[in-house]
Amino acid sequence: MVWLVVAVGFGVLLAVARASAGPLDDPDPAHQRPGLLDLGELPVPAPPVSDGVPTPGREAVVFFVRPAQLPALCGALADADLAGQPDLVVVVAGPVAPCPADAAVLADRGGRLADAYGLRPPADRGAPVGYAVVDEAGRIRYRTLDPEVDELLGEVDTILRAT
Repeated sequence: MVWLVVAVGFGVLLAVARASAGPLDDPDPAHQRPGLLDLGELPVPAPPVSDGVPTPGREAVVFFVRPAQLPALCGALADADLAGQPDLVVVVAGPVAPCPADAAVLADRGGRLADAYGLRPPADRGAPVGYAVVDEAGRIRYRTLDPEVDELLGEVDTILRAT
């Protein structure tokens, strides 16, 4: 009887977890933040995003968002105090707008940069939403889908402190 109750309890928890998954989440939750399954193939050289990023000797964070998410991320970045003051680049899968934070904003409608950085497509098969952390040697140390990155910049700060 105890095992039956435990099995039903885990079944309910699994159903709740599945129901909370959104269209921007990774289809395989094991790859979503914290993205630990990617550690086996990292670090890898980071492709250039713009002139000077990544810059040898400087860390960088490359954010990947959709146009509707840009204002929230830029607002959060303006208020954030990220460790080491990395170079910040926001790659938008569509039209761009100015960002009040000290971040370069680039359009990438075809998703080529997200592919080059190895971000997995989300459940809705659209452009990835997440980020990659590039170390001072120009290598991708961490990457993940994270549709709520604007609310969780503390995690980015923790990763920067650990690299």
